[in-house]
Amino acid sequence: MTSLPTSYMRAILGPRDAALDAVLRESLLEHGMPTIQVDDNAGRVLQLLTMLRRPRRALEIGTLFGYSTIHIARGLPEGGQLTTLEMDPEAAGLARRNLRAAGVEDRVEVVVGDALEHLAAVPKASLGMAFIDADKKSYPAYLKAVYPLLEPGALLIADDAFAEGDFSAESEADADPERETKAIHAYNRAVCRSPRLFSAFIGTENGLMVSYKG
Repeated sequence: MTSLPTSYMRAILGPRDAALDAVLRESLLEHGMPTIQVDDNAGRVLQLLTMLRRPRRALEIGTLFGYSTIHIARGLPEGGQLTTLEMDPEAAGLARRNLRAAGVEDRVEVVVGDALEHLAAVPKASLGMAFIDADKKSYPAYLKAVYPLLEPGALLIADDAFAEGDFSAESEADADPERETKAIHAYNRAVCRSPRLFSAFIGTENGLMVSYKG
């Protein structure tokens, strides 16, 4: 699949704002975080979808240093809350600092630990939106765990839907690219063939799969 050239999107959308620019500079250059955050257009799409859906409760699986988290938090309605799940305590700590710097920390809870364990305790039909951007091999498991937590009319969004690139930085040391690619394809097939979801690709740099729960 192809998408618009990044240079064209940057020229049309204009430069990112100062807060986001500072988050990227500090996280990537000063802290050496991997450059696996969502691209700028994908971040804007996440914020736009959040603004349109206006979820009271949203969930993110895979915080990293909080770049996508900031975009989702910016799109929340007044009183809306986002819970973001991260396995790495160091990344979670940096994300909290970035959220504070971006002025959205009051809307976000950063939870450190295993995502599936946390999801098991979330009330059913309590989420208006969920975003998945963590280890790719677990996408089918995340789908199974998250689906019952979505309320009717909720949005389910997954990053890296084009199943292209190197996902090793988002997985453990024994990452298997073929296994992870197959897992993304399995996720895509499941949401697109489900009679309970309406799904479509959005052509960001790595592809977003957006699903609506009827």
